[in-house]
Amino acid sequence: MRIGAILTVSLALVACGSAESEPAQPVENSRPGTNPLLERFDDVVLVVDANGLGGYQKEPLRFGAAREDVEAVAAAAFDSAGETSRNEECGAGPMDFSQHGPLSIAYQDGRFAGWFLREGKGVVTSDGIRPGVSNMESVKAERDVRELDTTLPGEFEYTTPDFGTIRGFAEDGRITALQAGLSCFFR
Repeated sequence: MRIGAILTVSLALVACGSAESEPAQPVENSRPGTNPLLERFDDVVLVVDANGLGGYQKEPLRFGAAREDVEAVAAAAFDSAGETSRNEECGAGPMDFSQHGPLSIAYQDGRFAGWFLREGKGVVTSDGIRPGVSNMESVKAERDVRELDTTLPGEFEYTTPDFGTIRGFAEDGRITALQAGLSCFFR
């Protein structure tokens, strides 16, 4: 009974709305990736979230998806194949990467493993955050942000509206990069 009450209260709080001031899209008209927070950017071709990425207004591919599928989506979004590289010395083991605009996509054993987003056009998080545009003050006002004590300056993480975790880097209050999934950072 107690667990049911906690779940009911939790669901009621989630249903009450978000910290965003813009109204949500009606359910019957919703499409994957449609969100007023994204529509303020007129150049979005890819949307990333705590669990993967997808073309704008398309179903996302999740971590673990085949590299070929992820590369096809990214190449179609940017009208070109990505530049590829490999690092044999990542903490999680050897990783392959492809660079599409400001987005670096990480693969391990032929599977989508993570992403790293720098400042640039074409890519935004599903909750409307873009490096170089978004600042820490606004993100802290709307989300649970934790500053991390690592050897990487300005590292933080926040909980997304769908209860995932995205890590990032900030400098002088400005978000400079975001990351989810596996990375090849040396801490």
